[in-house]
Amino acid sequence: MDFSKLSREDWMVGGGGILLIIFLFALPFYSVSAGIYTATAAATSSPASIWGILALILAILVVVDWGLANFSPQTQIPTSQLGRELTRAAVAGLVVVLLLLKLILHTSWLGWGCYVDIIVALLVTYGAWAIAQGKSTPVKV
Repeated sequence: MDFSKLSREDWMVGGGGILLIIFLFALPFYSVSAGIYTATAAATSSPASIWGILALILAILVVVDWGLANFSPQTQIPTSQLGRELTRAAVAGLVVVLLLLKLILHTSWLGWGCYVDIIVALLVTYGAWAIAQGKSTPVKV
């Protein structure tokens, strides 16, 4: 496993995807303050937790598929007619849509983690899209 052969876009999808999975659990998507007390809720928590949980499941699928494609290329998995890379980009885009849906359905008490989650999801989606289009950064050997 040689990490020096990964392009910048590979790091966006792999590293950014792992960060996104952690952030969906850890960062405050919602934050409510009352005096000295503060309550926070992650993206996988209520309200509208189903969208955060679905985004988490899809983010895990994107990272696992990316890992299999890079570190075990002989592994064949089913894909759509679009091809493996474009399907991965579409699923990453769906993660962004689900997080935006969660944001739109409940706009009260948004925490700073909401914006970080969406920015990281956009980063992962861009990386997956660039890989699918064959526009990833050349690896320096």
